[in-house]
Amino acid sequence: MAVCEETFLFLPAFGQAEQDWPNGLRIVLYMLGLMWIFVGVAIISDIFMNGIERICSQKKRVKNLKTGRTVTVMVWNATVANLTLMALGSSAPEIMLSVIEVLSNKFYVGDLGAGTIIGSAAFNLLMITAVSICALPDGEVRYIKDATVYAITATFSVFAYLWLLLILQVISPNVVEIWEGVITFLFFPVMLVMAFIADKGYFRLSGNDPAEFQDYNHIPDDVTKEELAEIEQQIREEHQNQISDDDVIHIMHQRFIGKPSRATYRHAAIAGGLGRKKSPMPGVFAEAGPGAVVEAELTYDAAATENEKHVEFGFGSTRYAFLENCKTAKLQLCRTGIADCGASVQVKTREGTAKNGDDYEHVDERVDFAVGEIEKTIEIKICDDVAYEEAEEFYVDLSDPQIQSPRARSTITISLMPEHAMATVVIIDDDHPGLLRFVEENMEVEESFEDKILLIPVERCRGASGIVGCSFYTEDASAVAGYDYLENKGDIKFQPAQQTAMISITIKPRGRYDRTSFFYLFITDPKNGAVFDEKTDGGEDKCVCHVTIKAALGKKETLDVMASKINWNKYSLGYSNWKNQFKSAIFPEAEEPEDGEEPEPISKWDWFVHFISMPWKLIFAVVPPVDYFNGWATFLTALAFIGLVTATVGDMANLVGCVLTLNPEITAITFVALGTSLPDTFASKRAAQAEPYADACVGNVTGSNAVNVFLGLGLPWMVASIYWACVNTTDAAYSTWMSNFLPGGIYHGVKDSMTPFAPNPVFVVPAGSLWFNLMVFSVNATVAIAVLYVRRKRIGGELGGPKKLQYVSAAFLVSQWLSYISLSSMWVTINAE
Repeated sequence: MAVCEETFLFLPAFGQAEQDWPNGLRIVLYMLGLMWIFVGVAIISDIFMNGIERICSQKKRVKNLKTGRTVTVMVWNATVANLTLMALGSSAPEIMLSVIEVLSNKFYVGDLGAGTIIGSAAFNLLMITAVSICALPDGEVRYIKDATVYAITATFSVFAYLWLLLILQVISPNVVEIWEGVITFLFFPVMLVMAFIADKGYFRLSGNDPAEFQDYNHIPDDVTKEELAEIEQQIREEHQNQISDDDVIHIMHQRFIGKPSRATYRHAAIAGGLGRKKSPMPGVFAEAGPGAVVEAELTYDAAATENEKHVEFGFGSTRYAFLENCKTAKLQLCRTGIADCGASVQVKTREGTAKNGDDYEHVDERVDFAVGEIEKTIEIKICDDVAYEEAEEFYVDLSDPQIQSPRARSTITISLMPEHAMATVVIIDDDHPGLLRFVEENMEVEESFEDKILLIPVERCRGASGIVGCSFYTEDASAVAGYDYLENKGDIKFQPAQQTAMISITIKPRGRYDRTSFFYLFITDPKNGAVFDEKTDGGEDKCVCHVTIKAALGKKETLDVMASKINWNKYSLGYSNWKNQFKSAIFPEAEEPEDGEEPEPISKWDWFVHFISMPWKLIFAVVPPVDYFNGWATFLTALAFIGLVTATVGDMANLVGCVLTLNPEITAITFVALGTSLPDTFASKRAAQAEPYADACVGNVTGSNAVNVFLGLGLPWMVASIYWACVNTTDAAYSTWMSNFLPGGIYHGVKDSMTPFAPNPVFVVPAGSLWFNLMVFSVNATVAIAVLYVRRKRIGGELGGPKKLQYVSAAFLVSQWLSYISLSSMWVTINAE
């Protein structure tokens, strides 16, 4: 029978009498108890995140000094919010467990804190990423948009654990000195500042974003205005001057992808000047345009050796771009080398995102070059339609080059240019669905004596092809939904050629006098190719309308007490929500049905889960709703509850480890780490499915892992190291500390490490098996990040892709996590014997 002699804060509930219970019964009860406490952790963590989201969603109106316009901006920078409040929200249980463990243990290091943080980091990076990779449908891909910030957080997430390994095993073995604790904690603001600077664009990694080529200014930095003007004129002439400025820029952008440097052109020019054979320079025909005359004087040198008698075929450019209405795409096919013989090559189109029959007509023909002929124009018919599509591409391949003259076949070799044997043809859609924006970004409305309907117009400009739409929703500012206006959200749709659509908002009478209040109306999620006007408030991601509610003109009274009326409305709404929190804790609520659907009845499983979680819900219902103090009341109260619950997690985990005769380090990296990370697993899976990018999933995992170390260990270790430095050798605490190094004491095995610090007390953190745990995780983390990098290069994103590849990637990451658990557990067991 296991006798648990650890020091506990709250448990066991029945005191030492539980030691006499059957061990099997205790195993079942403690395991069920641990799982039930994890339910409470999940519930209070979710409430905590609600408060954080409310805090981070605060907006303000500022004046742009450059444009003079007033725009809506977030109070919190997104990167700063993700690495501070959001990271704290997702990692609060682990961080609080580590902090409380040190503080409650009289500033001695605990058994679970460090192990839980490392185990949680391993689960987050390996298991959560594996789940997220497989969360997408077959073929769908998500990539990290802000790869520069991700590179910084990923680097810090590995460095943080290598730093722990360094200070515990190399710099000051088994001891955390003050400067080490301080620096560990200060790495957090360093990472935060670097990520913020990267977010502002001061760091730039080449090729860091698959969408990087969406930059329409992707033209060489040293291009002259004269060269640019020539390129523009050629493109306009190709399309009979019936082309807009935006289309010209789009074609330039597509053609200049991968444009070689000026040094490449210089090298080709020098080679020609020295009398060597002249090859078409990469990309030169992309500049000249498909209809331009190519000056490529290729002559046969009679004095050439047999090895120089060679013919090569290749496209003038590896990439072409055409508007959908151009009817015919013209590609330049060139040959270099010997020109006094006939030659031929097979030309064949191949589908990409553009499809044969729908977007272009298939070509599979042999092209003959007569004696002295060095250039041919390949024409491919482009199919035009009225439906909007993203830019699509297909490919044209060269194969089977042949010499036509029988006498020359034995003396002349022939081949394809390695880099120019395939050309990519981009079809740019010219059916513009249009830009969506508010007609007015700032609207004022006078309240009435009764409900008043405000119609807010959304216009569609610069194109009206096809059916498009977007979503809309209202958001509180000083005006509160339910009191000042009625919340509204939904979708609007524009039929072909329709220019305007209306959003209706109900304004409620509140008896305003001198004071005004306002709220926001957003349009988001454009559909069927429509985009938002990037010059409006909100930029290209959304459009914002600022609606101000004013008092009616007929009211003249000026009662000062009414100036605070709206603020009291907020508290009134908060009290209403507080009441609903207790109601929801007692009675289960069915999910809201979709429009036109019948609500589904509450299932037996829902009743069971509600019954299990009801005690926690009732306890946490006392947490103030997010309506109070813009979420700060929720944040602070929930944080206090998380501290209490995680303290109970520590007690229960120690009891589980005791009855199962598991080393506390094994308990930390398995049961505790798993339980505290499961809520993040489901949240990350939803984020992977709902978000257009992988930042909210993969990026946040690396950021949270780094924050776990810098806050979860840096903060308590810094405080503990300072505490022990302040303890005098005459204090009772010093005597107790010294007794731990005697035979049988918890620090007896590391007493030799104390020699450099004797006789002064220090904060002891035995490396024990912790260093091996750190080393294994660091290796696994490096490999996992490399896997994500390879996926980004191969399929264009960290998440998703073909289903088979999803499963292979996920299986590899899961195997890494299993190897981490197995190796760490084996090492702990071996060293404990």
